[in-house]
Amino acid sequence: MKKLKIINKTRSTDVKDVYDIEVHTDHHYLLENGVISHNSGPIYAASIVVAMKKMKLKEDEDGNKTSEVMGIRAGCKVVKTRYNKPFEDIQVKIPYATGMDEFSGLFDLLESRKLITKEGNRYTYVDLAGKEHKYYRKEYNANVDGILDLVMREFADKELTLAAQGEAIVEAQAAEDTEE
Repeated sequence: MKKLKIINKTRSTDVKDVYDIEVHTDHHYLLENGVISHNSGPIYAASIVVAMKKMKLKEDEDGNKTSEVMGIRAGCKVVKTRYNKPFEDIQVKIPYATGMDEFSGLFDLLESRKLITKEGNRYTYVDLAGKEHKYYRKEYNANVDGILDLVMREFADKELTLAAQGEAIVEAQAAEDTEE
């Protein structure tokens, strides 16, 4: 514990106890009393760095080009990351009238991950039941027939299934360890 003298802009006060809360990695915490704790070391390395640029959105809600600026296109490039491939680009559209769409940029991500494949001028998504869903890009972006809802729901279900399988493996290993 360090003892430091707290100084007000107008006058000096008594000596108060201050605490240096530190963890071994880069973390930040908001404590219950509103105090923000962070590592006090001189080096800070962000896990993710995203470079962004602001551009004009010149298309309507249906994706048709217009001469009028309808909002903002935010071009994002992941410069540094521990979690996925760096230097990927994605654009997020933020129309003035409605704000950001919850699925903005999702189509580009699905296409880059080969979850949606291009066939001619349409794109195909094969759901978990094996059914093919073919739409034009504008239809995906407009979430026609709730296709993006379906993709997100199936992704979440797949993640839950994988998590459940992982838990079952851990439980089975724990049971084997208990028997031994």
